[in-house]
Amino acid sequence: MAEELGPTAARFTHADNALTVLDPYKRQSMSVVTGFGPTNAPTAGTLSVMLGIVELQRRLGAPMTVVISDLGAWNSRNVPWQTLLQVRDQMLAFLVAIGLDRDAAELRSHLDHANLIRAGRVARYLSRADFQEHRESLLELYADHGLLGSETGVVVDSLYTVADILGPFEGGAGDVLMVSGVEESYFTDLARLVLHRQAGADDLSLGWQGRIGALYFRVLEGLAGYPKMSKSIPASSIHLNMTPAEINDRVMRDDEASQAPLLSAIELSSGWDATDITRAREAFADRLLRPGPWRQARREYCRSFTQFAETWQWCTR
Repeated sequence: MAEELGPTAARFTHADNALTVLDPYKRQSMSVVTGFGPTNAPTAGTLSVMLGIVELQRRLGAPMTVVISDLGAWNSRNVPWQTLLQVRDQMLAFLVAIGLDRDAAELRSHLDHANLIRAGRVARYLSRADFQEHRESLLELYADHGLLGSETGVVVDSLYTVADILGPFEGGAGDVLMVSGVEESYFTDLARLVLHRQAGADDLSLGWQGRIGALYFRVLEGLAGYPKMSKSIPASSIHLNMTPAEINDRVMRDDEASQAPLLSAIELSSGWDATDITRAREAFADRLLRPGPWRQARREYCRSFTQFAETWQWCTR
């Protein structure tokens, strides 16, 4: 994988048939699909994925679709509609501001006529049992925090996202590389089911042919012992709507449960070069005997994250 992706490969922990679709001799027919939920301002975890998407676009030079899932989030999360629209527009502008080439990517939301039609066309190939078997691993955690929409809404969200992944096939692509967090791998599984079933549906086939590969970003662990930095669980994360003082307060806390996640945040969402990241790793490893360098690394990260937060705020204009 490192041969195909270079240093960007270190951002991923899992690959699922990715090398097959990354074959350089066939890459001209490959499209990349990824997306983000606009439920809140990006956390450090979401920022790490955004930075990774920018790197991946530059590395591969392949057509890319980036979806901000406003309608999907409306169905699967308890967030006001106007908030979703505001964050959606801000995310689209922010991605461009941090380096995504919009001329080489399709940036859209779920309010897309073609995707809504596609979702309606692929629904016939999936059963209720499919959605029960392939579902988000953190669904119970979100339910415990009162964050989920209805059961039907969660299924509708999944259906829209499956349609996103399959979109390039409708346009004639031979392969699709789906890029997301590993907790969203169930979308890849559902999309493959549709691709396989429609291919064997005779007169009811859509005529789509190709392969789906997937790359899954390293999940950024949550602060205070949470399994991931979640936009929906404030105590687990830092996010781009925080003030400099709030960022400093969260990053500079010395609770041990947050220290490894903070190192991961530096590695993935600081924008630092390899030398500075190596220095932070060394400071982290030696933090019990020499706490000063690790505290300094966290202070520098506060400044870096605050700069991204300022860019995020600028994108409201």
